[in-house]
Amino acid sequence: MRTAIVLGACLLGAATTAGAAPTSPPVVKPEPPAPPATAPVDPPAKPATPPTVAPSPTAVRRPVVGFAVRGDTKVQPKTLGYLAHVELGQQIGEADVARIEQALVSSELFRRVKVTLEDAPPSPALDGAAPAGDPGVILVATAVDKHSWILAPAVFALPGNKAFGVGYAENNFRGLAQKFLIYAQIGTRTSLLFATFLDPAARGSRLTWRTDIYSFRRHIEEYANPHADPGSFEIGRTTTTTYLGGGALIGWNFLWWLVGDLRLRGAYVYFRDAVDQNDELVALPEKDGWDVTLQMHLTLDRRHHRQGVTWGPYAQLDLEPSVPGLDSYGYQLAMLRAYYSWRLFGEHELELRGHFNIGRHMPLHEEFTLGGVPDLRGYDLDQFRGDVRSAARAEYSVPLFKWRFLAFRAIGFYDVGYIGFHFRRPEDRVYLPNQMRGGYVRNDVGVGLRVYLNNIVLPLLGLDLGYGIEGSSPEVYFEVGLTDF
Repeated sequence: MRTAIVLGACLLGAATTAGAAPTSPPVVKPEPPAPPATAPVDPPAKPATPPTVAPSPTAVRRPVVGFAVRGDTKVQPKTLGYLAHVELGQQIGEADVARIEQALVSSELFRRVKVTLEDAPPSPALDGAAPAGDPGVILVATAVDKHSWILAPAVFALPGNKAFGVGYAENNFRGLAQKFLIYAQIGTRTSLLFATFLDPAARGSRLTWRTDIYSFRRHIEEYANPHADPGSFEIGRTTTTTYLGGGALIGWNFLWWLVGDLRLRGAYVYFRDAVDQNDELVALPEKDGWDVTLQMHLTLDRRHHRQGVTWGPYAQLDLEPSVPGLDSYGYQLAMLRAYYSWRLFGEHELELRGHFNIGRHMPLHEEFTLGGVPDLRGYDLDQFRGDVRSAARAEYSVPLFKWRFLAFRAIGFYDVGYIGFHFRRPEDRVYLPNQMRGGYVRNDVGVGLRVYLNNIVLPLLGLDLGYGIEGSSPEVYFEVGLTDF
């Protein structure tokens, strides 16, 4: 556009000069050449500034500066962080609320719980200056507790062992998630007294500690278990064993799912009245003495719990040597166990378990056993003995129905195990003939029933029917009362 205007002005000037009367030859002064026309150059454009996008409210993470509890609950604020797996100063946001609520539900202390994050009040200004930084949030749990304590009888109807007991258990003592249990039992095979107190997070810290006393009088039954007759349930020797002991434990919560601890355990043990299957007195299988050991545990537990359903991993390593100079038996043992559970279809559960135990020079009362509810439900309780044991279990659990405050579940299971003696005591221990030979491999299948009280922390009833494959015999296990702690 500017070029066209310049050229038009030159032509108009030339026409006006030519129309005038000439008086003298025109002197034409050459005009300086016009500068070459150039297109204007716009200033360089500034780089575009990306639009400011406000972060999503669920993505904002702020430091936790305190805890608070509301509702029908006795849980203390200093315990809430331990139960929720949250520490002061940790950055959390709305996206973490569901995870925190699940952690609280997994403690199995609450019937209902809801978590909110509330702005902390700003810190007072110093010298009139505004406080710097984000004051943070307060984690608030509004909850309704389960009934945390129970005083109830316990009935056991197990093959070879019928017993009646009374126990008191508290799973949330003083609102600090502390656990207290005292239980006394009289039985045809085992009579015992057990009491323990556990503080999983002392004063809200990572420190955990426990004390316990454990005393029993038990008729230890050693089965003949002839290798040629897997259907035999003949008992080769019965020994009355009295154990008077206790222990103290101290540990540290490295993470909410990883705990290490040490437990010093001591007991005096004595053996009396060893008889064979004809009730004839025979030589005692073991000497009396002090049993003093140091137990070292490392436990990984990332399981979650909801209304009788568990999912996630669990593993524990246990090393236990006797204490030289204090112990009369001089033995060592190690144990590794691992579980993994899956939550399927809402309230179904699949669980796989594995155990491996190995011991050296173990006394009678500490030998590993196989049989019964803990590991092999198709055989008698503690039917097989040894110093090397491995066992595995697959169990599937399904909900049946709920009625008022009761929840009914059915289970199907398969158990397999091996046990045998490989590192016998060189003296003192008198073995049966079958215990000097090879080990045993046993399998079973079965079904069971569980009944839970929705508003109480502990389960109520267990009934299992197992069928030992090699022994071709069914076994029924029925337990009412304190089946878990």
